[in-house]
Amino acid sequence: MFAEPGEQPALAPSIVSTDAQGVITTRGAGRVRGRHELEREFSGFLPRYFENRSYQFTVVDTVAAGGGTVTFEYVSAGPSAASPSTNLRVWKVYGAGNVFHENLDMQRVDDRHARFTIRTNARERRPMQKGDMLEFEFGIFLDSARVEGRTNYYTDTFRYRVGVGGLTASNSDPAVGELGPAAAGLSGGDTTIPYVVAEPELSLSQMALNIQGSTVDGFLSGRRLFHTSFATGAHSEPDNPVLATQAAKVGPLFNQESCTSCHARNGRGSPPEAGSPMRSMVLKVFGAPGPGGEPGPHPQLGHQVQNRAVEGTAAEGNPSIVYQNITRQLADGTAVELQRPTLVWGPDGAAPERYSMRVARPLVGMGLLEAVPEATVLAQADPKDCNGDGISGRPNLVRDPESGQLRLGRLGWKASKVSVRHQVAEALLLDIGVTTSVFPRGECGAASCAQDAPELADPDLVHLVTYMRALGVPPRRKLEEPAVERGAALFAAMGCSSCHRPSLTTDDSHPLVELRGQTFFPYTDLLLHDMGPELADHSERDQQASPSEWRTPPLWGIGLTQTISGHSRYLHDGRARSFLEAILWHGGEALSARQMVIALSAADREALLAFLGSL
Repeated sequence: MFAEPGEQPALAPSIVSTDAQGVITTRGAGRVRGRHELEREFSGFLPRYFENRSYQFTVVDTVAAGGGTVTFEYVSAGPSAASPSTNLRVWKVYGAGNVFHENLDMQRVDDRHARFTIRTNARERRPMQKGDMLEFEFGIFLDSARVEGRTNYYTDTFRYRVGVGGLTASNSDPAVGELGPAAAGLSGGDTTIPYVVAEPELSLSQMALNIQGSTVDGFLSGRRLFHTSFATGAHSEPDNPVLATQAAKVGPLFNQESCTSCHARNGRGSPPEAGSPMRSMVLKVFGAPGPGGEPGPHPQLGHQVQNRAVEGTAAEGNPSIVYQNITRQLADGTAVELQRPTLVWGPDGAAPERYSMRVARPLVGMGLLEAVPEATVLAQADPKDCNGDGISGRPNLVRDPESGQLRLGRLGWKASKVSVRHQVAEALLLDIGVTTSVFPRGECGAASCAQDAPELADPDLVHLVTYMRALGVPPRRKLEEPAVERGAALFAAMGCSSCHRPSLTTDDSHPLVELRGQTFFPYTDLLLHDMGPELADHSERDQQASPSEWRTPPLWGIGLTQTISGHSRYLHDGRARSFLEAILWHGGEALSARQMVIALSAADREALLAFLGSL
């Protein structure tokens, strides 16, 4: 799609390539794991994960070309021990947990490079055939004399399709739990991760399955920054060294010290309990509209209320929320209580007139959404509802903060960010108070704070952006359950998929090769839709978006919200405590769909909710 300033388009070869003789080469990469796939300590990130603990590999497959071999080449970022040697485990024993048919010592080429060739399907005790599912792991032993900390590790259980090429998240082993998923369940295309079995709360925390050697270290460095306090430089996870170069950068006004403070486990934020301070929610504020109708910053508060400040500086306020209960009646007599949030400003000063309360969004898949061609999104727009279906989605055209050009907004609650880089840089500025080359001047209320230079260097910004882009998307679950299938049919029949478009496809121009040519299933069209007065905020306008217009939020991973974030709060301000409550707040272009949900039988309503829970 485009290369942002400060980064270079990927020069990595294709992930899967086939030569003139039909030999298939698949390239991959990964990071060390603490235990096997079905055990705890597999999905988390171990101490010093960003130092010498990544690897790359290639799988050279001659089966489709008439040969009978698959050769693995392994290259470690850190120096390997001479003994014990790097090992290769291949061909899972189905139904036996983490047991493999073969555990092989790889042939050492040098202290970072090993290889091994396999010639049979040890599970079936026969020559390999096209379509065989070949699971493999590496056993990693780093040189303790040259690598600080733990030196023996496990890796992913990778699933390779013999004679086809490429890695898949689709599981064939009943010991892993749910089989599959089928192709429609690969929510992130080839970036989709396998099911996270032992630690499902970390399902939004994994790197893309198809991550490459050109990306993996940037991802890990970006994750370190994501988990670093810009006040102290401390990492949020134990036994990681302080990143002193990032200390004392927070503020002077801010909401949190680190990215992960709002986006715990990369999940969804929540509104505060009544009367409590906002933690993973922010209050956007706006000034009066200018000549073009677009509001500027609030004259005293700037673009966002910061409820924390460094010592010697006063915070801008401590906004909170109270709730008004209202009841909606379903056709079968069921009463559903809804909560309408109201801003409480506090005893000091006047509350802002123009504002918008917004919780932190889940982070996975942003790179894929960024990689969808603008023409694809614009082709779906129908601002005047020319086809008469009641749906009039339109794009939010946003001024790029670096080039000054109008571009398609596609990220954020109002589609007000043109790219992942834009999203990350604005969050650093407004949420943490850290400047970058994108926004080189800090915000001190309505005033700008002069800076000698951006506080976060551009290579570090690129690492953070890489981390956001290359997060893997979890697969769908329970696709073949009758209730889920019935719910999917109802979702389409009621017109929900007119806005929550099931699939999108990227082109081949994105800087990350992992995101090119992917068909994925986010359930969004990336357009603004009028959701009616009940969901309108008090913002006048946000870029081109009116108060009642919101970008169709992606639904992938929504069924994991309780597992990951410990709550089930939905919509831009978290007012909805369930899928059903969220639907019952829909108005405007979605009013007819809401009315159809109200009219459903209890069984059909449960099927619709089961479908949403499968995403």
